[in-house]
Amino acid sequence: MLQSARWLSVLPLLSVVAATSSRAQSTQLDFHPVPGAIARVGVFDYDNQRWLSPRAELAARASSIPVYDNSCISFGFYTAVSACTDAIADGRIPGGLGGNNPQGATVDNQINYFEFAYCTATLTGAVDIKVGFYDSLGGPCAGSLPPTPPSLASQAARYFDFGANSGFPLPGATSVGALACYFIGITSNSGFCLQSDGDGVFNNDALLDNFNWSFQLESPPSPGGPVGGVVLAGEPSLSPPGGCTYNIPCGGGPSGPACGTGLGALDGFWVNVDPAAPNCTTAPGGGTGCYWFGGYPGNPFASFYLKLGSAGSCGACDGAPTSYCTAGTSTSGCAASMSLSGVPSVANPQPVILSANNVEGQRAGLVFVGLSQQSVPWGAGSSSFLCVKPPIARLPVQNSGGTAGQCNGAISGDLNAYLVANGNVLLGVAPYSGLLVHAQTWCRHPATPKSTSLSDALTVTFCP
Repeated sequence: MLQSARWLSVLPLLSVVAATSSRAQSTQLDFHPVPGAIARVGVFDYDNQRWLSPRAELAARASSIPVYDNSCISFGFYTAVSACTDAIADGRIPGGLGGNNPQGATVDNQINYFEFAYCTATLTGAVDIKVGFYDSLGGPCAGSLPPTPPSLASQAARYFDFGANSGFPLPGATSVGALACYFIGITSNSGFCLQSDGDGVFNNDALLDNFNWSFQLESPPSPGGPVGGVVLAGEPSLSPPGGCTYNIPCGGGPSGPACGTGLGALDGFWVNVDPAAPNCTTAPGGGTGCYWFGGYPGNPFASFYLKLGSAGSCGACDGAPTSYCTAGTSTSGCAASMSLSGVPSVANPQPVILSANNVEGQRAGLVFVGLSQQSVPWGAGSSSFLCVKPPIARLPVQNSGGTAGQCNGAISGDLNAYLVANGNVLLGVAPYSGLLVHAQTWCRHPATPKSTSLSDALTVTFCP
């Protein structure tokens, strides 16, 4: 039985491109049962080198469009990856010109969140993993030719070093020789850009339309201990390809958690000798090539657990706000309307002014912001709605100016000045590419219900 096997040879995979009989070399790479449950350790802010709070984790996920999801796990296996080899999987992000794309897909994608899963017998503090993302390395498995030139790092759209020397506290084994497995989420303020369908054009050819990602486990195993590796996922019987992305429903159903089988994920992956690893000249058991486990569904699907989230198109992030909700009307007939001046940006913190115009003159007021929307009537008899869900952050109180009884006042606040004054944190969250912030203005009006009136609201997006 597969579940009881400890060391199983990986069979060479026939090329997935048509009309070729080329085969990869055989090797002794193998797959093993995951020992127990895979632990979820949270989300790490890679650029600011800190773990996010539970509230910030929810905000990170809510501000990220799921563009690739290969998370369905049925067999519960991982494949061993030695310190001498790199494992390279593939998938497809739709959106390229000429394709039948789901609602919300874009030609390119500003990736601001990803999640992967791994197993290791290396103690916490010494785990050394590197993950890279590529628009294309030549596509998926294609005969015996490797898809990568000598240096993965030099070809990457983004290359993440989770090694001990980088100071990243990647969790590992709790005792010598024991294997531990983890899900981990990574958010990045700056993000990175991946083209849809490999180059922004749909060719209906996996060699051209698939992105690649690499997993390098460079920490050596404990003497006599198990070899770590990357968790296998992609289960077409649980979720059709593309599930859990954009507006496409997840699979999983009542028998398990919601999950996806990545669009374009194939039953095979590359193994390459790691040119950067010391004292390594060949991959164990045969070397570079394309491999599977004998073929799904009789064996595990030879693809790796990965989720990708996007802040939207790479070139389209201009911070343009979106209006929502309904403004209240003051006793003088003034309905305050929100606007934005400036571009909320992680890398370029210039003034970002949130303003309400058409405010009744000579009134005290302030701008307040939060991380979630709502639309709740502002008390009995009020025409206003509370459009930002608590918890909220209040910018400084000010006078609207203008003339009493007329609609020529204004209330404004500098969002970035607030962040600077509060350690670059908004409600426990440091700004990151794709963060959504919702803003509304409150004004004092003694003659109205609750003695106050509220403007309409804006949603603004932080750019890289």
